[in-house]
Amino acid sequence: MNENPASLFTRLAPVLNVPDVAAERAFYERLGLPVIYEGEEYPDFIAFGTDTVHFGIQKASVGNDPPSVLTWQIAVTDIDTAIQRCRSAGISFELEVNNPAPGWSYRRLLIRTPGNYRLALEGPNE
Repeated sequence: MNENPASLFTRLAPVLNVPDVAAERAFYERLGLPVIYEGEEYPDFIAFGTDTVHFGIQKASVGNDPPSVLTWQIAVTDIDTAIQRCRSAGISFELEVNNPAPGWSYRRLLIRTPGNYRLALEGPNE
């Protein structure tokens, strides 16, 4: 038995419940996240992933209020590249500049997904 209980947990892979799977899929593909699973076994589920980001979307069985439940934050290596990516994909965003403490400054893009989730793309410390 492992003495470090935290080592049991290897990856966070949330599943977002969305009203329109096709619209949400198109949004994340325009953003540049690749589909890593789509199959007949789970026809209303799609998974996206990179080496460090994994998540799924599935058809919501009931209405929900995403803005009150979750801000979906994904770190990016370069915020200016993320801005260019959003602009070229036709994705609207608000740019937020944060200076929480001396030596700690970062920018993030605030975006609404088609399912009304609040997505924040956070850049590195500048």
